[in-house]
Amino acid sequence: MGLRELLEKGYEIASWKDDPWSPEGQERYRAALRKLATLLEHPWMAEATSESMVSVLDLGAGRGIGGVALARLLKEQGVNVRLVMVDLRECVVSDGLRFAREEGVEAEAYQMDALEAYRLGRFDVVLMYGAMFPHFDSWNMCRLLASAAEAMKDEGVVVVEELDRVDMIFRTGFREVILENPNPEELSISVHVGYDVVRGAYKRCFMRLRDLEHVEMPLSFRSVSAIAATLWLFTEDVDLILAGERWAYFILGRRPRRLIRPERLAGDPAVLERGRPWTK
Repeated sequence: MGLRELLEKGYEIASWKDDPWSPEGQERYRAALRKLATLLEHPWMAEATSESMVSVLDLGAGRGIGGVALARLLKEQGVNVRLVMVDLRECVVSDGLRFAREEGVEAEAYQMDALEAYRLGRFDVVLMYGAMFPHFDSWNMCRLLASAAEAMKDEGVVVVEELDRVDMIFRTGFREVILENPNPEELSISVHVGYDVVRGAYKRCFMRLRDLEHVEMPLSFRSVSAIAATLWLFTEDVDLILAGERWAYFILGRRPRRLIRPERLAGDPAVLERGRPWTK
């Protein structure tokens, strides 16, 4: 099963609140409006969005909660916005366009791997909203940031909204079983089932109890500092902003270095090709 199928099934079983028409999704959208309004006050964002026309690339957009919120806030400031949304899941692309229309935002949306999104051109703001990084292992995180940096204009800004997951684990303790969806009719849990040392991914099984429908998904957990330090390899400067929720931050990078282009990371190193540590 490929990553697209894993994501579609995982979102179906677990309650990850990406539906902007559900009560939980509406609350996430209102929270995005609050958090992104604070983000726009940062001097780098103020500079990147100071023109009358601003282009925004939303990677891993889902149904558009983050990208639409940012475009709406800019529009309310009198800015014309070109919003381009990218997601690997075919089932959410049309939903993102519908949600943008309902919020009065003009948008384009593509079913596309975020690792290839740099091919769409260069943008004033590259946004990754919604804590998407667990779906990228350690190697693909570098490829993702290379793609994002390549998609930035020379004075552009990349914005990552993410949780400090390492801090979360150390402070709360790792639970073997987690309740994912508390709705009695759709009750679902997840449980740790393994670890891939080469990719740095924890294997977690998500299961819906009423019919035992399940999917095993790899997830990677990182500190905010690890993401910021890796982003620094691709952008000249990096900053952090508190995002208004516990463990949540915005990680900002500006001015792409363009020293490591996405094409240079297209191949796999020996350990990935082998899939395990070397032995005699």
